[in-house]
Amino acid sequence: MINFTKENLFYNDYTWTPKKANDPKISGKLDDTRFNWREGEEVLFLINKIILLWDLTRIESCTRIERIIREKLPNSINTQEEVVTWIQINWKNIKLVEIVVGKI
Repeated sequence: MINFTKENLFYNDYTWTPKKANDPKISGKLDDTRFNWREGEEVLFLINKIILLWDLTRIESCTRIERIIREKLPNSINTQEEVVTWIQINWKNIKLVEIVVGKI
């Protein structure tokens, strides 16, 4: 099993507001807690929960989830549960532009 960390994130412009360890935004189960895609800890928590739920084994899959959240998630999707459900339903149909780092 993998653990997706801050160092693995595709984007580096998240905010990192300190949260208590038992804050439902970054602990426990996925539920109707409001999700903020701009908060790095919330994004990491959600991705790592999806790793467990879907038994993901590749960092590339986690990066895809992060990019889907940032680039494709509709504004009407607001809670942790809604995010996971929307990604699961749309996973195969979502197309992301390939970004090649270091090439001109």
